[in-house]
Amino acid sequence: MGKYDVAVVGGGIAGLACSNYLAKGGKKVILLEQNHQAGGCMSGFWRKGFYFDGGDQSFESGGIMFPMLKELGVYDQHEWHKIEYRLKTAAYEFIATSIDEAEQKMLDAFPGETGITDVFREVKGAAEFMMETADPWHVYLIENPSLRNIYRFLKRLPELKKWVDPEYKNKVCEAIKDEGLRNWFINAGYKGMPFLLFAGFWYSWVHDYWYPAGGIQSLMDSLVKNLEVHGGEARFKTSIKKILVKNGRVDGVLTEDDEKIEAEYVVYTGDYKRFVSHILGEEYFKPEFVQKVKNTGVTEALVAVFLGVDIPPEEIKKTLQTHHVIYLPTFEVIFPDENSDIDVHSRMWIEITCPSAESPKLSPSGKSSLVLQSFSSAKWQNYWKNNSEDTKRTPEYQELKKKVGMQLVKTAEAIIPGLSDKIEYMDVGTPLSSIRFTRNTEGASAGWSYGRSESSLIGKWGFVQIRTPVKGLYAAGHYTMWPGGVPMAAITGKIAANFILKKRPFAQIEMLYRLFGR
Repeated sequence: MGKYDVAVVGGGIAGLACSNYLAKGGKKVILLEQNHQAGGCMSGFWRKGFYFDGGDQSFESGGIMFPMLKELGVYDQHEWHKIEYRLKTAAYEFIATSIDEAEQKMLDAFPGETGITDVFREVKGAAEFMMETADPWHVYLIENPSLRNIYRFLKRLPELKKWVDPEYKNKVCEAIKDEGLRNWFINAGYKGMPFLLFAGFWYSWVHDYWYPAGGIQSLMDSLVKNLEVHGGEARFKTSIKKILVKNGRVDGVLTEDDEKIEAEYVVYTGDYKRFVSHILGEEYFKPEFVQKVKNTGVTEALVAVFLGVDIPPEEIKKTLQTHHVIYLPTFEVIFPDENSDIDVHSRMWIEITCPSAESPKLSPSGKSSLVLQSFSSAKWQNYWKNNSEDTKRTPEYQELKKKVGMQLVKTAEAIIPGLSDKIEYMDVGTPLSSIRFTRNTEGASAGWSYGRSESSLIGKWGFVQIRTPVKGLYAAGHYTMWPGGVPMAAITGKIAANFILKKRPFAQIEMLYRLFGR
């Protein structure tokens, strides 16, 4: 094969973005992915004529995704649907098309609860900040980092500092007197999520969630084809055992089959814990950094139920009303862990998504595809009665995942009555499935945990770790730029590519790092 200019490890959105920009920039690139297709946490799959999104069910642009897809020439290859969310609880229900309307629905359900207004006042302020800074983050700081543009962004940092303080969310929500509702406001979303991200959900629900009509995998596939059009190469079913270093500089990668792939540069986009402990090695990092990588937790894993149902698309659309439905049986917020009881998932919130509601071609004629999701834990019930992460599954594991799947189906019947009787195809993806297909520690769904501790990598201003101690080696993906998620993962891929392509100001930043040390 000869030597490559760049080997990109990992075919998720970060690796796809990075390899596409590099190939477009004239580099000889190879993309290496351990799964049989690209996508990572954005993969989708077909079963018996039904299409399912395996991880992300839609995504926000955040002023990042759409500009990047347009730059790469794939945006116009897709039909984009703006996605709406419907939230349903025992106390209130609304479709999130307006933050003001959501606030009023909650006030109607909890009359006299003035704390709701206090919380939403701050939500609107943070949402306004995100709307104003989405473009500067991508365009001004990455594409045109003049002093004027940097100042435009930096002048908002005092507000940002307040909203990322882990205690600020609790302080704001204390104004809500109803204990159950207050508990939900404080703990909704990922565990320990700061106020900025909590407000970000509201902003994105109303303004900025999108879905390609052909399914998210169709976007991943178009990025692979685009890479190949520009002369890049994509290899699947290729696992990386080691990043090779020679005389202090990266020398390529070694596959699990002991094949050496030489490259002048390497970009690693996978699980960061494995990167430090095995793929590169602890000897290249400071001991205190290694310890923090070991101790820092990761975001919650998901359990997903994939259903092919005998319900016509027009009927399911009428029932669900929106692409996404979030249903809360109670305001109790549960984060399952290894000690949670056997029936914990029967009490969980669920998100119901119907890919075929956006395009009937994603299911057989007259039928529909559904995905039910909720939080879970890889270690729950001794690794789901599998005893370990081993990909060889026990009969007890198979039985347990079916039980959990039916528990989520029963919960979903509050939205879709009689769902159990309409199932033609069913499978369940557990956190162990996520580990198998993404290699993310504990099946993490969005990088590092949002909770803070003394040993956490995540400091006051987050975490950015795109450069590495090895010359010519870069990292990208949702672990390398807090707070993770799709836009952050994608932009890190572009930043890593810009370092390699020596684009301004990244060449100058690299020079300063080398002159003055890390």
